[in-house]
Amino acid sequence: MRHQARSYALQALYQAELLQSKAMKHADRFLEQLETSPEIKEFARELVAGTLQHRKHLDRYLRRNLEHWKLNRLSTTVRNILRLATYELYHHPELSHSVVIDEAVELCKDFVDDTSHGLTNRVLQRVYDQITEERKTKATAKKEETLKEETLKEETLKEETLKEETLKEETLKEETLKEETLKEETLKEETDKKPREPESKYKRR
Repeated sequence: MRHQARSYALQALYQAELLQSKAMKHADRFLEQLETSPEIKEFARELVAGTLQHRKHLDRYLRRNLEHWKLNRLSTTVRNILRLATYELYHHPELSHSVVIDEAVELCKDFVDDTSHGLTNRVLQRVYDQITEERKTKATAKKEETLKEETLKEETLKEETLKEETLKEETLKEETLKEETLKEETLKEETDKKPREPESKYKRR
């Protein structure tokens, strides 16, 4: 089923390049006239739409991994087989890369001569290796960033806890001081309220 969908997607991409258009209306018109299942049409459309939308990004991968070849010197068919497979390698990591590459080789067998098989296999394997390395680098960077964020959160929490403890100590000191001051004032008031003994009228001689 998926091989048939890829075959239809390739034909739609070929047509789009000949028309020099990224508009999906041409692909939709082509897919609508096909006598096949809705599932195949849906998968083919997703492949076409994704490849057209990300074509510049996909071409950068291909140019970087084409040795002794220029992308625009390849045949239109081979170029779009490579784009289609690169789209799947990048945007469908859940698919087996070996299956995607084998499918691309099979499309070469269906639509192109035998000389393109080796080139297609080598280039796509390099593209996959590059994508894998980039994902590892991103994952490592993400882990480091997450670790930094967690460390910062811990330090911030420690600072906040220390501030709270310091504030509690200061509050306790203030309350203790207030209590002592109140006691002193109360004692003074009580002392002041006590009646004084009258002085004796008779002085000792």
